[in-house]
Amino acid sequence: MRIPTKLQCNLVWQELLSSDLILEWVRNQKMPKCIHGKLTSPSVYRFVFKEFADENGRHTPCYVGEAGKIGKRLSDHFRRDDKERRDKNGTLKLKAGWGVRGAIQNSKGEFALQRLTINGPVNFGGLAFGPDTIPDPFEDSFNRRMLENWAILYSEHVDHLHPINRRGTPHILWDILKQKRNRQNN
Repeated sequence: MRIPTKLQCNLVWQELLSSDLILEWVRNQKMPKCIHGKLTSPSVYRFVFKEFADENGRHTPCYVGEAGKIGKRLSDHFRRDDKERRDKNGTLKLKAGWGVRGAIQNSKGEFALQRLTINGPVNFGGLAFGPDTIPDPFEDSFNRRMLENWAILYSEHVDHLHPINRRGTPHILWDILKQKRNRQNN
């Protein structure tokens, strides 16, 4: 017998860095000194870029990620690749899997950076997060990845954003499959 379970969701996106701090980080390629030591906690985060139009219509791209130490992960996203390649218009071109870094550089710092927060109890079909069950699900990498995947789906289907994350196949597996196909074609 199935017992219906309640779905309760108090997950909220909050601004992680102000637009001024983002712009400073993008321009100087260094984490602003005022936030050193403040970005040490595990988190699920989201970049929301400016809307654009292409042959498929209007889109607002986003990228959702997770990290055990968010400052370290963001530093990787914000740094420029030493082997930059640009097209004839000067737009940064990166290998597959590094789209968020290119989107950050091409945006010139005009994007929002948000952190997923839990405000009150969360219940996903019987799995509850809260002080009496799992007090901080971001501490556990498995729970953090589950919340990251939820956040990707939420961004697409509720916020109507266009996640640039690849869904369905883990990123590393996707890259391995692409390399294997390239070897077979050469």
